[in-house]
Amino acid sequence: MPITMRRGLGVLLALVVASCLALATTGWLRSSSPATSTTNREARLPRLLDHWRQQADVPAVTLAVERPGHTRIVAASGTGLRDGDTPITAQAQFRVASITKMFVAAVVLQLVEERRLELDAPVSDYVPDFAVARTVTIRQLLNHTSGIPDFARTDHFNQGVLSHRDKRWTSDEILALVGDLRPDFPAGTEYRYSNTGYIVLGKVIEAVTGTTWARVIRRRILDPLHLHHTYIAGFEPARGRVIAGYIDTDEDGHEENTETGRPWPSLETSEGSAGAIVSTAGDLATFGDALFHGRLVRPATLREMVAEGRHHPRNSGYGLGIETYRPDYQLTLWGHSGATLGFRSVLWYAPKHDMVVVVLANDFTANPPDLAELVIRAQS
Repeated sequence: MPITMRRGLGVLLALVVASCLALATTGWLRSSSPATSTTNREARLPRLLDHWRQQADVPAVTLAVERPGHTRIVAASGTGLRDGDTPITAQAQFRVASITKMFVAAVVLQLVEERRLELDAPVSDYVPDFAVARTVTIRQLLNHTSGIPDFARTDHFNQGVLSHRDKRWTSDEILALVGDLRPDFPAGTEYRYSNTGYIVLGKVIEAVTGTTWARVIRRRILDPLHLHHTYIAGFEPARGRVIAGYIDTDEDGHEENTETGRPWPSLETSEGSAGAIVSTAGDLATFGDALFHGRLVRPATLREMVAEGRHHPRNSGYGLGIETYRPDYQLTLWGHSGATLGFRSVLWYAPKHDMVVVVLANDFTANPPDLAELVIRAQS
């Protein structure tokens, strides 16, 4: 269900870039920012994008690649509606789900830098009325070692997102879904991905700043970075229209478009600070570039964000709001993936190549990290 359904990277490296044929449904542009001329490898990316989309049978995919000293690449392939005839543009807006957690983590760590929060302070210092988190620290919320159960895995929640689309959830209602549940494990002893922890972090931000977590992200990140095509769905006015999103909700073997062209309060307000952001590939590339080049948090803070904790397989990890993945134990990728009803996404940064890659797809069966890895290898 929303946010938590995340697939591992597949192996599609057998795709041969040279054999890819450009299709009429591709749109791509280069930014006007100062950069070097486009290389042959960069010129092949739209063909790679088209080929990958066809093989994956995804209606629409957008791609952004950001590298210092290079022309930004933003590309689009496919049509918003499956079997449609109107090509999407690179400005298409997608629900990016758990990539939202990177924005929330960045704000939390800015507050830590300002000494308004302490990473190892108990959550009860800031949110005293959530009993399940009484012994949990801010750090454990950020790195998913809190043991707090994930609300998105509860039956009561999952049954209502589609059947009661207009319901608006409060954070207190979300927390009440797990309020009577036993912790999955004692805080700090294991790792288990939990969206609930990031809902709590939203409440922590509000307690410290005296305003809503969405407004804080707007003031500290979205507006300063001029992310004009990004908004926090359900918490501020829409800045555009989300494209169609496909998933087989009734398990009949056929995917349905879950988007109606209208707001979706039950999804947006329940995802909240764990996954409510709507954005474009280009805007997310701008955010990733700013985060990983020290324009949002200090270098020492960024090192802590990407530091891997215990309780992970050798080729993956999770720091403070940032995932780590090593597909071949050599290439290191930092960032976050996202999944929600009808959408999959990923924002990766490859430190070895100093490259940000964003892939957004409007099909729940898609595997954007796969394409992101292909793009990084094709450019290196």
